[in-house]
Amino acid sequence: MVMIVGIISSALMMANVTHAKAKASNDTQVSLKKDAKLYDTHKIKKIKTKSAKKYFGKESLYEKKSAKVKKTTYKFVQSANGTKSGWMKSSDLYVVKRRITTKSTYKLSPRISESSDLDNRQLSQLSDSQIKSRIRAKFINFVQGQRKKTGNGSWVSSNGLNKVAQERANYVDPTMGEASHYTTRDGKRHRQEAAILDGQKMKIVKNQNDIYESNGYATLDKNYYHIADYVKYFNEMITDDGASGDSHKTQLLGNEGDGLRYYGIGLRVIKTNVTVQVNIVILSADTKYK
Repeated sequence: MVMIVGIISSALMMANVTHAKAKASNDTQVSLKKDAKLYDTHKIKKIKTKSAKKYFGKESLYEKKSAKVKKTTYKFVQSANGTKSGWMKSSDLYVVKRRITTKSTYKLSPRISESSDLDNRQLSQLSDSQIKSRIRAKFINFVQGQRKKTGNGSWVSSNGLNKVAQERANYVDPTMGEASHYTTRDGKRHRQEAAILDGQKMKIVKNQNDIYESNGYATLDKNYYHIADYVKYFNEMITDDGASGDSHKTQLLGNEGDGLRYYGIGLRVIKTNVTVQVNIVILSADTKYK
């Protein structure tokens, strides 16, 4: 299972101490989906560190055991040399290398036709365009349903915003956080939002303060996860947006401007031998740019 969505080391003092090796043949290697809190025990009461990413650094991590607390699953993870460990939410981790219990044979996965149930297929069986089209459709459907509860009107696709959003998705690095919204393709950081600058360069956007942008990414194990897992993460821009002060939620639900009814979405798929990363850029405006 591989899931990454991330941000941000802690020094370790050693004095003639030896540690048992953590890695066993049946351990599952995991990595951080996003930076998160690390707890001392499975009771999840004492925070060991607010930044698991800083604490573990570049250590290889392995899942040792799990526990459920108030319907939430936590995993006990340990570094390969056994020097660092702690409890984390299962949803903050992804599997880098799945546990192998049976001998497997490798063969090329057949492509799936558009009429098939793409959502239940392994990512390795889907083309980039299939991944993007299904994530796009399901995410739009979710936001539409959420907006119905607000009275801010339906979400309307804008050809112009779609073009600008795709231009942004083709190069933006969501892992930069806030800086990503102000960095253009040439790597320069501006005071003006990059989406507006790109839109002006493309001769689509005229109003200098009419565009709102949200972006994100998820990196998942291509042999374990499915389309719905990406959508679930992206849906958290509405359902679990506390980390951003609900700024993404405010944009997507239209609780800003005159309802921000018009949107554009850009998606980029980046594949490796193990993972599939999907970057998403969502632009919103009160103007239906053509």
